[in-house]
Amino acid sequence: MFVEVLQNILNPTSLLLILAGVVLGNVFGAIPGLNTPIAIALVLPITMIMDPVPSVCLLMGIYMGGVSGGLVAAILLKIPGTAAAVATVFDGYPMAQKGEGTRALTIGAFASFFGGIFSSVMLLIIAPLLSKIALTFGPWEYFGASILALSLVTVLAKGNMVKGCISLGIGLLACCVGQSPIDGVAYRYAFGSAHLRNGFALVAVVIGVFALPEIVNNAARMREIPVVEKVDRKFFHMLDFQSIKKYIRAFLRSSVIGTVIGILPGLGGGPAAMVSYAAAKKASKTPEEFGKGCEEGVVAAEAANNATTGGALIPLLSLSVPGDTATAVMMGALVVQGIALGPKLSMDQPVLFRTIIFAVFIANIFMFLYQASTLGIMAKILSVPKMYLMPYIAAFCITGIFCLNSNAFDLYYTIGFLILGYVLDKNGYPTAPLILGLILGGMVEENLRRSIVYYGSFTDCIFRMSAGTVLFAIAVLVPVVTAVNALRHLKKGRKEEM
Repeated sequence: MFVEVLQNILNPTSLLLILAGVVLGNVFGAIPGLNTPIAIALVLPITMIMDPVPSVCLLMGIYMGGVSGGLVAAILLKIPGTAAAVATVFDGYPMAQKGEGTRALTIGAFASFFGGIFSSVMLLIIAPLLSKIALTFGPWEYFGASILALSLVTVLAKGNMVKGCISLGIGLLACCVGQSPIDGVAYRYAFGSAHLRNGFALVAVVIGVFALPEIVNNAARMREIPVVEKVDRKFFHMLDFQSIKKYIRAFLRSSVIGTVIGILPGLGGGPAAMVSYAAAKKASKTPEEFGKGCEEGVVAAEAANNATTGGALIPLLSLSVPGDTATAVMMGALVVQGIALGPKLSMDQPVLFRTIIFAVFIANIFMFLYQASTLGIMAKILSVPKMYLMPYIAAFCITGIFCLNSNAFDLYYTIGFLILGYVLDKNGYPTAPLILGLILGGMVEENLRRSIVYYGSFTDCIFRMSAGTVLFAIAVLVPVVTAVNALRHLKKGRKEEM
């Protein structure tokens, strides 16, 4: 089996696709306004005509490269290329202003590599163990896990909880369009249209909600040419051994924090980097230096946000529950490939399961080598006006959607989701719950109906002692506790004002 895995990964096609994914992810991560989910959404139509292994290699390359790519704009422009790179700005940009931009980029690149490799090891260890535990799960347990994932995403996504619930509700409603997942007979909300009998194409929805609204948002800034801090034109930027030894505790602490937070659905690299940054500042002997160009601040932020990648893949591969927005979009691509994610993946397709994990390893290595040798080039990419990039991206999106089914009707409802995504974004509604609701909605409904058929009623399901009941209880309690705490803070704030 191990030989087969190596043959899958180490052949020229797979390596080239991983490298291509890393490059594409880095570019999309580095340019403000673009991000990893958009990059994955763009290649979804391409992956549909590929075999599972090449598709996995391309997707993992994009995922690893996209998360790390945000550090370039964060350090050189004071603009986080991705949400995960927000904490990198705190010390990365002050370092660039002091003429240490190259040093900051080098530290960030190595920290990203360390965090990514650490989380990959955890993925290799934890995912198979979690899969074995999940094999004992029935439909009620899967229902509880899915509801918990949706609950956490709703509560922890940007914006308030009410807006997160509304966004989730829209995603669940969109999931109900088309055939019933159990009997396959009833057509719901199709309005007599044959085009909607199979529901909305996930690729079209993702592109409509994520990619196209960003192009619209950037339309007013198309001609802007950002002023980029200078970077040393050196062939290879490698962090010296003394610095690695100096910050080894920070590397390990931040990687652990990032991996743990990555496992929790809905959080992602942004919160992980913030928590890690706060922990590093608290543990530091010179906390007053943070925010003024402290190298350890860059280490903490970048090691943590990249460690979330392996962490987010653990629930995806083991439980079929995406850990963040990027893995949610990736889940759609893997499902289209016919890959049955969840605990049976490691048992039924052990070669593919381990191929995915090893692809993550290789992608992290390629990501580091690419960043270390192209920091100067990446700095130049930031200065390219968006008026040259956005039209090509828009054209690629439209072409990809049309090629899915060679059906112009897909373009019509994509425009509808474009308008919806734009309105939600402008009014502070998170779009991640919408996508997760669309992806997990079918899984929630199917497992709930199967549980009711098996146990007799919903009440019988709730009152039976099982892991599913515990997960369902946590899913209900999390938003309740969050709402109570929010009300307490609101009342406390009003009292202080009075």
